[in-house]
Amino acid sequence: MEIPFVGATYQLKAKSFAVQRCINWFPILSEMPNTKSVAALQGTAGLSLYATATGGIIRGGFTSTANRAFVVAGDKFTEINTDGTETQHGTLNTSSGRVSITESLTEIMVVDGTDGWVFTKATDTWAQIVDADFPTASFVTYQDGYFIVVEDGTQKFFISAINDATSWDALDFTSAESSPDALIAPFSDHGNLCLFGNRSVEVYQNTGSASFPFERISGAIIQTGCASGHTIQKFDNTITWLGIDEQGQGIVWKMDGYNAVRISTQAIEKRIAEVDDITDSYAWVYHEQGHIFYVLQVSGLDTTLVYDGSTGLWHERSYWNSVTGEKELHRGGCHFFFDGKNLVGDRENGKIYHMSLDYYSDNGDEIVSERVSPHLQSEKELIPFSSFELDMEVGVGLTTGQGSDPQIMMQYSDDGGHTWSSELWRDIGAKGKYGTRVVWRQLGSGRDRVWKVRISDPVFRQINKAFINGKA
Repeated sequence: MEIPFVGATYQLKAKSFAVQRCINWFPILSEMPNTKSVAALQGTAGLSLYATATGGIIRGGFTSTANRAFVVAGDKFTEINTDGTETQHGTLNTSSGRVSITESLTEIMVVDGTDGWVFTKATDTWAQIVDADFPTASFVTYQDGYFIVVEDGTQKFFISAINDATSWDALDFTSAESSPDALIAPFSDHGNLCLFGNRSVEVYQNTGSASFPFERISGAIIQTGCASGHTIQKFDNTITWLGIDEQGQGIVWKMDGYNAVRISTQAIEKRIAEVDDITDSYAWVYHEQGHIFYVLQVSGLDTTLVYDGSTGLWHERSYWNSVTGEKELHRGGCHFFFDGKNLVGDRENGKIYHMSLDYYSDNGDEIVSERVSPHLQSEKELIPFSSFELDMEVGVGLTTGQGSDPQIMMQYSDDGGHTWSSELWRDIGAKGKYGTRVVWRQLGSGRDRVWKVRISDPVFRQINKAFINGKA
């Protein structure tokens, strides 16, 4: 009989209640009738080296509307060309820490919490903002001709001169004062200017007022704030962020009108709560083949938390460090779409990768996909397991090398996922062996069983269903 196997990450502290993990797999849902199953697990995207920025760690990436791609790598502001080469345009005074980047029709502005910088597109010139009225800012956005920053540690936000990121006036500011919290970041979306604080969000519009063009929309106050400005992202036609407020922290929110809607689950919030300080968390968003992903990096975790807007389900991603033999956060430190490709900058060095579902390794390193199933029981009756079988894509082996004889490993647990059986390996089919059956036999019996499968060969991977023969 078919058993529940495909699903999202949902593991709580009490593994006896919820034990599911979905690492480097993501659930896909059928959009048509009469497919073999309504849902399946597909392997997550891999990485292939696209370019290397020689300045240092990738601190942020940006694609201009002029179809030019830029990164801040270490202390260098660098353009990435379609042939994978780089052109360095300027130098910052800092070499570490995340940056915020935005643009107007003619300028690109970068802030790093210490200084502000402007790149003029027409002349390829790079200059520091030296106006004495420019405040210390860690985040910048752009709307209606104005560059907008919040002054770090205050309730003030400032606007530049119209279409001129180099010119600032000490009087061109107002304060978001509906709540007594400091502002974290400004964010423009759908003609609204959202001012994120550490306890609330206020929404402004450009009214054209002579005294100050942006005025708060009456009643447009969201009573939950932002834990880290670098988690604020445009996502699925709205805004998503990692929240904090007077009641606590660690919920992922999505804006719905002028309300915040929770999209994280108890299991995801349990993972976030494993880290005491989440203020250096960051996120990036990309979409591929109909799926739009919010990718949340929380320092201190060993997996990256990913929400799929097309299914409403969460999964995890990780990088397998072959030196330490441990899972780590996904390599991606930022994302930008350029040259028709989803590009991500490495969180620890200057490498820039093309990320695609057509790649089955992380730039040559193994991607280890692991699925831990829900509990399988029948009113605590003893179930004999004469076989366990996966309906999955087979015959996917490569012509030569690792992956020419691809394998999948299975273990089972009869104590809620606390301890596991020995590893049991099966073939999933050399190239063209489409009749391969992936089945394990003589697996004993249990009253409450959990299944785990794992694959690391660099091949396409998809699991459609799982079956057991429960006859003695």
